[in-house]
Amino acid sequence: MNKNFVVRSLVALIAAPVILYLPFLGDQYFTLFIFLISFLGTKELVSFYEKKEVFLSKTVTFLVPLVPISVLFYDLTTGIEVAFILALILFLTELFRGKENPTQIVSGYALAFIYLGIFPAALLETLKITEPIIFIYIYSVIMATDIFAYLGGMTCSKMFKTHSLAKKISPKKTIEGSISGIIFAILTGVLIFKYTAMYEMRELSMINVLILSLIISVFGQFGDLFESMLKRDSGVKDSSNIIPGHGGILDRFDSIIFISPVVFIFFKYIIFLNN
Repeated sequence: MNKNFVVRSLVALIAAPVILYLPFLGDQYFTLFIFLISFLGTKELVSFYEKKEVFLSKTVTFLVPLVPISVLFYDLTTGIEVAFILALILFLTELFRGKENPTQIVSGYALAFIYLGIFPAALLETLKITEPIIFIYIYSVIMATDIFAYLGGMTCSKMFKTHSLAKKISPKKTIEGSISGIIFAILTGVLIFKYTAMYEMRELSMINVLILSLIISVFGQFGDLFESMLKRDSGVKDSSNIIPGHGGILDRFDSIIFISPVVFIFFKYIIFLNN
């Protein structure tokens, strides 16, 4: 058995239950988790730019996580306002740092605050307005997508010629695998809805869950491709080696980060607005 597979599986078996239980402990514990994603993810993003000899101020690593922290005490609107103010401060500092590639540097700041500040903060806000079980639902749908996209793509490749999903970004991903992941993601979402406390949320209906599971699966795959695009552009295989067998924070949580604003918008403006 592949050693990396064993390490990867052990880490997942230990870490997953802990992470999934955090929302049930309270907002402050889940915020700590989001803070770590924001902080370590920003650190990895800064390293991507360094590979291209674009040197962002290391201060951004400490400022971006303040966005989800502000959401803990207030709301997502406040978090976005904090992101605007902090981004503006970093933009102004570039007038005096005198670094090369200033356009790419300020673009990097904007990406950091949106992708690793506001996006994860949206997940925190989603759980504040819903229930802890929603995170288990989101996590499970994403995991089902990843697992069955891989298994489906591998199975189909043995039976017939498959078609590349995004050849220049991730050559091994196939359209057939993607469809397989979507199908089983929807099935997983339905099962969790029917057999957990999620069923007791009066705002949710089966059609809501079907649509949301589809959205999470599709945008989760977009998130995976987005992070792969960043890595390929920077010439790195993994965002870091902080998680044994899994790579970095962005490698492991790219899909969750990317779907967070979409899920928040769906709950706030489609589900809750109609109830």
